[in-house]
Amino acid sequence: MKIPSPATEPRSLSQSRGECGAASAKRLSILLVNYNGGRYLGPCLESIHCYAPPETQVILEDNASTDGSVEAAGKKYPWLHIIRSNRNLGFAGGNNLAGKNARGRFVLLLNTDTLLLEPIAPVVDWLKSHPSYGALTINMLDGERIPRACTGRFPSAMRLALLRSMLVSPGSYGAEEAYDVDWVQGSFLLIRADLWNTLNGLDERYFMYAEDVDLCKRIRDAGFRCAYLPHLQYLHWGGFVPSRFPDQVCGLATYVERHMAGPQLLLCRAVLFGGCLSRAAFYQARGVLRNREIDRTKAKASWSAFEALIQRQA
Repeated sequence: MKIPSPATEPRSLSQSRGECGAASAKRLSILLVNYNGGRYLGPCLESIHCYAPPETQVILEDNASTDGSVEAAGKKYPWLHIIRSNRNLGFAGGNNLAGKNARGRFVLLLNTDTLLLEPIAPVVDWLKSHPSYGALTINMLDGERIPRACTGRFPSAMRLALLRSMLVSPGSYGAEEAYDVDWVQGSFLLIRADLWNTLNGLDERYFMYAEDVDLCKRIRDAGFRCAYLPHLQYLHWGGFVPSRFPDQVCGLATYVERHMAGPQLLLCRAVLFGGCLSRAAFYQARGVLRNREIDRTKAKASWSAFEALIQRQA
């Protein structure tokens, strides 16, 4: 994973950022959550070294990794502020633990399987100069440098029936500098630190998936907007695999329970239950007809998601 060379040679983080654990205020705090991320963590940190602005604090929370990745990172990057957990807290819990030590005026949630591709100071400056916005993201590229959806619309019964409709394709945006969006993906989510603290960070009832949608909903409820800046880019290696479908459904179920009530709550629950069952039946039948393992895997994941929803109601 080659890191693009910066336009100018960056100063050493230990010199330009100061001691990461110091109590003095910083411009930006970057929060990283690591769980056996040895393959991606080093390149991610190297890209931060290249493209993070001066006065940046970098905090790495480790969720009880066993691959030696956090030890290697601490040795190579002495400016890194490492916080260890003795168990896997998930994305929300890990970011909240890291966030307790944040000293920046802005907080950036950044996945460890990402690469910064250009200086991010303009991103911070944009949010600073637009006080009506609470959070933002930038254009997300996959490993083939193809733009992928990283913004979306808040869940509704209709959108839960077709989950892809929650996402907004990057091709839907034009040439404007920024766009208002409902929610932005948590793999690169910049938020005002005072707002992050007021909202108490991420909701830890979400272990994985939809915690970023929930955060953006609470940002909107607090009177702020979320923005997407399409002309600035980062790379995200991660991708969705069928085995994670139950986690995705459980995250959406948590969102529904937290933000909906009355008939809307009942309808959205029914859509999630029905969607899992119909998806399981569809992929099971297609797996028999086409004899494809991927269809059988999706059928199994859909049934597991249905069982997880049943357990939540027990």
